[in-house]
Amino acid sequence: MGVQINSNIPAIFARRETDKTVRSLSENQERLSSLLSINRASDVAAGLAIAERFRSQVREFNQEIKGFQSGSNLIDTAESALGSQSDAISRIRELATQASNGVLTHDQRAAINVEVQQLLEDIDDTARRTTFNGVNPLDNGNQRVALSAGGVELEFDESTLSSLDLENIDISTQDGARAALGALDDAQTQINSNRSNLGAQQSAVQSTIRERENSAINVQEAESRIRDLDVARAFVEQTRNEVLLQAGVSAIAQGNAQRENALLLLGG
Repeated sequence: MGVQINSNIPAIFARRETDKTVRSLSENQERLSSLLSINRASDVAAGLAIAERFRSQVREFNQEIKGFQSGSNLIDTAESALGSQSDAISRIRELATQASNGVLTHDQRAAINVEVQQLLEDIDDTARRTTFNGVNPLDNGNQRVALSAGGVELEFDESTLSSLDLENIDISTQDGARAALGALDDAQTQINSNRSNLGAQQSAVQSTIRERENSAINVQEAESRIRDLDVARAFVEQTRNEVLLQAGVSAIAQGNAQRENALLLLGG
């Protein structure tokens, strides 16, 4: 092979390959510093678009989970209030049973009735004061509460003295005490039915939360496979580029050395 002076082809080729290696090193270092395989749209345009769509879906799932969790908390609030009402009715029934005994005097029944009226007032107060983030699930009639744009709704039944038909309970007489027992049993049945309905809705909400959580995890994993960096592969690529850079620099030096040798020959 002849020695050329005007065109140092080996050195030019080595320089071009070295420039490519330097760019590759720079890009790889950027990925290693961010631990992302895609840092800008120019890296992988289609991959970035897919990854962004996945990220948007994950955010949507997480927001829905928050909404369903709030719904779950609302159900817990209502169920706890119904439990308090149920306890109050059980106590009233116990007192009504006591007042229906013919051995008691009028004054004794009147004293028992004072406690009963206080318990009835507590039942109504519980319905009025039970709220969660401004929503009153046991007052203002039967109502629906939407949890998401997908049409998921919660249903709540009113649980006041009026809806339980307990407004006229009076056990100051033996006949009144006996009549109250049936009304109290009906009210207890209504509350139990309401609590059962809330329990079924709670199970459905928790199932939906688990489904959304699984979906979010799966989509996030799909995004990670596109966006996140394979660190082991990146380090291997980094080492390869460093070796290529050293080889390129050496090749450039050798190309220049040939040219210098040719000039020495001409000078000699």
